[in-house]
Amino acid sequence: MLRKVLLVEDHDNARRLIGNFLSDEFEVIGAKNGLEAMTWLSNGLSPDVIVTDNHMPEMDGDHLIRQLRCTGMWSDIPVVVLGDAENSNQMSNHFTNLGACAFFIKPFSPLVLRDKLHQLFT
Repeated sequence: MLRKVLLVEDHDNARRLIGNFLSDEFEVIGAKNGLEAMTWLSNGLSPDVIVTDNHMPEMDGDHLIRQLRCTGMWSDIPVVVLGDAENSNQMSNHFTNLGACAFFIKPFSPLVLRDKLHQLFT
C-alpha cells in the first residue's frame, strides 16, 4: 500500500508536476490551498504527510500548519513546506518552530523532496 501525500499547492502546473513525479512511489492527493486541504481532512481522510506551499490564497501554509497543530486529530502529521528564497533562513526557522519537518526553497529538486519523504517513513 502506498503512503498518502496531501500536496497543497495553488499553482496547477506545479501541483501537477510534483504530483506526477511523486505518484510512482506515493498516492498523491492535490489541494489548491490550505482551506481545500482542511476540507479534505475534515471528511475523515488522513494523509501520511502534507507537502504545502507557503504562499497561497484563502489559507497559506503558515495558517494551515497552525490549524493542524492546534487539533488533536492532525497535529502529528508531518508537514514539508515549499517556499520562496526570500528570507529563506528566517522562513525555515519560522516553519520549524511551527512544527514543520522540512523547508524547501523553490526551485527545488524533486529527487531531494522524494528522499525526504522516504526519510519520514523509515
